[in-house]
Amino acid sequence: MNRHARRVPERIQDVLEAIGNIAADTHGMTEGEFLADGKAQRAVIESLIVMGEAANRIMRMDPGLEQTAPALWQHFRDAYDMRIILTHEYFRVDAALVWATVQHDLPAFKSELLRS
Repeated sequence: MNRHARRVPERIQDVLEAIGNIAADTHGMTEGEFLADGKAQRAVIESLIVMGEAANRIMRMDPGLEQTAPALWQHFRDAYDMRIILTHEYFRVDAALVWATVQHDLPAFKSELLRS
């Protein structure tokens, strides 16, 4: 473990790395294949949890982002909210919703991160 305090840019890199991991874990998969593959689902969920935790830390470290980058802030907020469900309300996890998030929300989130 590294005791070095992670700053906002490093946390953003964590989110981008998690998005990249998700892309690698789902590359070439159809929705049906994803829904039938528990191992891929668990890998994606783990990356979404990492993203949500990094998003929470970023929002705490730089609350001004809510005003300066509202679209990015909303992505952080959504990632954190999803992390709460994936971690604490795991029995509510819907793999089809996870797939939809990966396909529709993550590309926009990545674009916002790269623009910032």
